[in-house]
Amino acid sequence: MLRGKTIHLRTLRKADLDKYYELTSDLANRGPHFPLTIESESTFQERFAKTGFWTDDRGMMLIVDNKTKRLVGQMVFFKPEMYYDAFELGYIVWNPKDRGKGITSEAVQLFTKYLFDLKHIYRLQIQLESENIGSRRVAEKCGYKHEGTARHAIIVSGKPVDLEVFGITREDFEKLSTQAAKPSKKASRAKG
Repeated sequence: MLRGKTIHLRTLRKADLDKYYELTSDLANRGPHFPLTIESESTFQERFAKTGFWTDDRGMMLIVDNKTKRLVGQMVFFKPEMYYDAFELGYIVWNPKDRGKGITSEAVQLFTKYLFDLKHIYRLQIQLESENIGSRRVAEKCGYKHEGTARHAIIVSGKPVDLEVFGITREDFEKLSTQAAKPSKKASRAKG
C-alpha cells in the first residue's frame, strides 16, 4: 500500500470486484477523455483470477480515500512500446465531484515514486488528449515535462485527435525529490 496525505493506493482485492466493475462499467464515470470500451463481467473476473491486474509489464492500483475508504479512482502503468525503457501512466477519478481536488496529482506522485523504486527504468510518460486541460495540469504539477505532440495519434468519435506527450526521467524525479526535501530559504528565515 502506498500512503499519501488524503489518499492511498493499493491493489485490487477480491472483495472489491463487484464495486470496481460497477464503477468502471458506468460510462458516466469516465468523462470525455477515457476509452468507452466495456469488458464483459466474465472476462473481467477471469483476468483478475489470472493476474490480479498486476504483471511485470502492466498493473493497476486503486485510489482510495483515507477517511472514508471509498474507491475514488485508479492508476495504471503499461509499456508504451517494446523498444521504450519506460512505462506510461494512466489515471481516472470516477466521480466528477472528486475531480479538481488534488487527488489525481497525489496519486501520480505516489505512483511515480513507487515505479521508480520498483522498476529498473529511466523514464515514465503520460499521453493525454490536447483538450484535456485537467490532465495537463496534473502532469505539470507532478514534474512531467511537455515533450511534444503526436498529431492525429488516436481516433475519438470518428475524428483524429492529437496527443500531448509528457515525460519524467529518473534524473528529473531525483532532482525534484531532493528539492522537495530541502527547506526553503523563506522557511529557514522564519525559524531563525
